[in-house]
Amino acid sequence: MADSLSSAVRSVVASKLFVVLAGFLFTPVLVRLLGPTEYGRYALVLSIFGIVNIVVIGGTSDAVRKYISERSDPAWQAAVYGYVFRPALGLGLLVGAAFWVAAWTGLAAQTFGDPFTSLFYLLGGYAIASQLAYHNLRTLMGLERESRSEPLKVIEKTLFVTVALALVYAGLGVEGVLVGHILASVVVFALALVFIAQSIPLRSLVSPPSIDLPKRGIVGYLGSTIVFFLFLNSLYHVDVILLQYWTTDETVGYYKGALSIAEFLWLAPTAVQLVLLQRISNLWASGDLEAIQRQAGRATRYVFLFTALLAVGVAALATEFVPLYLGSAFEPSITPLLLLLPGVLGFAVARPTLAINQGRRSLRPLLVATGGCSLVNLALNLALIPAYGMAGAAVATSIGYGSLVGFQSLAARYLGYRPLAGVRWRPVLVSSGVTAAVIVPVAAILPSAILALVVVPPLGAAVYATLAIVTGALTAEELSELVDGTGVVPARLERRLFVVVDRLPKVYE
Repeated sequence: MADSLSSAVRSVVASKLFVVLAGFLFTPVLVRLLGPTEYGRYALVLSIFGIVNIVVIGGTSDAVRKYISERSDPAWQAAVYGYVFRPALGLGLLVGAAFWVAAWTGLAAQTFGDPFTSLFYLLGGYAIASQLAYHNLRTLMGLERESRSEPLKVIEKTLFVTVALALVYAGLGVEGVLVGHILASVVVFALALVFIAQSIPLRSLVSPPSIDLPKRGIVGYLGSTIVFFLFLNSLYHVDVILLQYWTTDETVGYYKGALSIAEFLWLAPTAVQLVLLQRISNLWASGDLEAIQRQAGRATRYVFLFTALLAVGVAALATEFVPLYLGSAFEPSITPLLLLLPGVLGFAVARPTLAINQGRRSLRPLLVATGGCSLVNLALNLALIPAYGMAGAAVATSIGYGSLVGFQSLAARYLGYRPLAGVRWRPVLVSSGVTAAVIVPVAAILPSAILALVVVPPLGAAVYATLAIVTGALTAEELSELVDGTGVVPARLERRLFVVVDRLPKVYE
């Protein structure tokens, strides 16, 4: 039985929150166990893996997620699952073999250094294991069974963190972290098969039902999605790879530390992006642009409103938080973190549009828009990193991230809808600016970092929420829609909240 939209969002947000919090606790421990140099190597191999393997994963896993969701017929779903599995496995084996060849021939050692030989052998195993795990997880999402796929992500993260830290502590270094990735992926692949079997017979993996699938369309979508993820993931990894080329492992470690904090802001936007794709495909199929416009405007407005608050809070507390979280040795990470925040906010705003544009069978407008953004990002990183190091990488990447909003909005307008209509830029920016003016001095005058981390977040949230209502960034009706019935806020407190909201002056009225 498919999950409802609201329960799917809750499942995705809950799993993302767990994964983020686990990573939040895992990163500083790992940083301290590995040190800046080893952590820089880990950041580099993850970037290499990401830019190669996520491309493959994204192509096949999003193809199965989209096409399974187009029809509720079990025979159709079984045929799609079996048909896409074969290229998924083949591409995983191809990428794994490429990593093994690079290690065996000495190419990895010649390019990156001797320690990377063993790391590339392990990356080959991780490429295959992660491909299979992601195929099954995305299949469950295509079946709209997020209540099953999301707990598996929690299991995967828990197992990875436990095994990785134990092996690093035992002295295995970055190799131990990669073994943790492999083991977690294998376990999740096996567990996901159990849940898939409740809806799809597993024999479809070797003998799919005789259904008239649009095979050419699926293959075309798969190929286009691979290109899309190549462009998109270059935004995540080009800066790290180029920084490694022109600087040191230590500098890369500092920069990766800044990225690890900045990317926490994508919790809610990524959840919205993941849920939208499989629930927007039928709207494109029916040509319901009015419904697509409503979904796009609403999702983009809420993502912008929420992420702007987080960005202001991170900026205000960066000086106190970074040394406390990553260790005093990572104080150089503060500057790139602050430079990255505007772009991270822009990327967050663009995420709902990315999912909606990807819901069409033809991805040409999406590819042109994402490709243009990736070229801007690559050119800026090539221009700024040699002269300005990790500060240049942060500026280039921030502009690259931010340009995604413009490129994807142009693609959306070409397709017939306007994702930024009704976002209410001015009220949100005024609310953010005034909140920053309040909390930045407060954070500066408090006598300790821990006290600042205790006092500033609730103060900032209260100021921002009040200003959002007063300026019209969020109306009372929208607040009621977000809060009512979720069970997050107790009924008595909810009533008192709306009494206060009704008494606030409204400058937009």
